[in-house]
Amino acid sequence: MTPAEVQPARCANHPDRETMVRCSDCGKPICPDCMVYSPVGIKCRACAKLPKSALIGLKREGWVKAAAAALGVGTAVGFAYYLFLAGMGFFFFVFFLGAGIGYLVGEAVFRAGGYYHGRETALLAVAGTVWAFVFPPLLASLVRFGVSWDAVVFSLSGGAVTNWVVMAVAGYVAYQRNR
Repeated sequence: MTPAEVQPARCANHPDRETMVRCSDCGKPICPDCMVYSPVGIKCRACAKLPKSALIGLKREGWVKAAAAALGVGTAVGFAYYLFLAGMGFFFFVFFLGAGIGYLVGEAVFRAGGYYHGRETALLAVAGTVWAFVFPPLLASLVRFGVSWDAVVFSLSGGAVTNWVVMAVAGYVAYQRNR
């Protein structure tokens, strides 16, 4: 066909729209709103859907490795964070430090999970980040004051609102790294 012989067609889903594009699989005319870009061309939504067997999920060993990475890295960076704050005191870079913690935990979960992006690894990364902010002061309070609700409340209220905001920033970064 020469360009002069090509005529616009009506979109299969939107008959009021003219289009020059057709699905690379079935040949159905599709408008820009109906196009799905795939590695092998532009397709309609029906042809672009992957079969269930082609979808990749996080396997059991990936879950275990990602969870171990979240706990291990979360514990390590959490203690480093609290030792650093104890030595330096509060300063305005604490938010950047929190974002760095979120990124480190998120990256560790991402790599341990076999470079899998998804809700599962994102939630594991957030859990590891929260663990990094909650576990070190909780452990320090339990060691110092013994096992009691007062020690738990004291450890979780240390730093007041600032600590919770920094933890939220870190959790957001960890989530975005893995979603």
